Amino acid sequence: MTLPPQPSNNRNKPIAPRRRSPRSRYLACLLLALPGAPMLAATPQCTTPPPGPHDLEGTGYYTDAAHSKIDPQLQARNRAQTLPLDDYAQRIATMSDAYLADGDTAAGRCAQTWLAAWANDGAMLGRMIRDNNDQPDYLRQWTHGAAALAYLKTLPLATPAQRGVIEPWLKQLSRANLAYWDDARHKRNNHYYWTGVGVMATAVATHDADLLRTAQAIYRKGVDDIQPDGSLPMEMARGRRALHYHDYAAAPLVMMAELAYESGHDWYTYRDGALGRLARRVADGYRDSAWFAQHAGTAQEAEQPHGSSGWVEFYRQHAADPHDFDAMHADGPFKDPRLGGNLTLMARHGIVPKP
Repeated sequence: MTLPPQPSNNRNKPIAPRRRSPRSRYLACLLLALPGAPMLAATPQCTTPPPGPHDLEGTGYYTDAAHSKIDPQLQARNRAQTLPLDDYAQRIATMSDAYLADGDTAAGRCAQTWLAAWANDGAMLGRMIRDNNDQPDYLRQWTHGAAALAYLKTLPLATPAQRGVIEPWLKQLSRANLAYWDDARHKRNNHYYWTGVGVMATAVATHDADLLRTAQAIYRKGVDDIQPDGSLPMEMARGRRALHYHDYAAAPLVMMAELAYESGHDWYTYRDGALGRLARRVADGYRDSAWFAQHAGTAQEAEQPHGSSGWVEFYRQHAADPHDFDAMHADGPFKDPRLGGNLTLMARHGIVPKP
């Protein structure tokens, strides 16, 4: 497969260079416990990571075929099951953000320590204990993306020993997640795109050409799904959550395109920039959801841009008219550990380390 051509230098808003000067103190963000929790006081040392779970368990919480109605009890059960992985993703994202923002080498090295610990544990490579759907598989896809992006952001600090355990682990996770899609019964909707985040970040971090081609195929499948009106048929079937899921599907596609761009390949222009149709459809939907209500056949849930909506911070730098995304941008900063952490920060500093 031939990779896309090198990008031009006409990006609307240049990314500021990374700063690499170390700081004397280790930021409090190391001990950020849960998504949405406030920053804590600084600590001088790297805490010991929890053991990496080998087997994963999760519970589906939608009660209708369209996956638009949530059972609160099932959702609470799933949150309890996924808490250890969500907490881990939050912590490594916060540490890698500290390194990206301020050159905090203590935080960056601690992120590498945590990644190596779970790699040594063979985390997430065991059984997927499915209750009523494939939630454990989705959880592994998301957490793989979180780990691969944290590794990529702090890659200059990785020791040879750490590289030797982390990179094979990330590749094993890539293969395990890709194997899930060998079953033709699995619909290749937004979950398939999210698989691509971990695969793409792993490919870029490890210079794995085979994984890069696989990630590109996932990306192209997602963009090929975008209709002339900017919609995604499988996400439009979500009923009252159609807008939400269009936004959610845009996130991994933009992240893959951004990682490619920062690596010297312009995937944003694929199919005459079809990704822009989806991006504008979502941005327009947040201004007025009437179009989604009409085409989904029901009023949309009250929605505001949220964590994973931070894809807009990257996309607006490539858009023909960045002002189309001003309203979404104004709802930032955006933070989602499954997409690497503080997306507003990552868009400003870049994700892929420069030589």
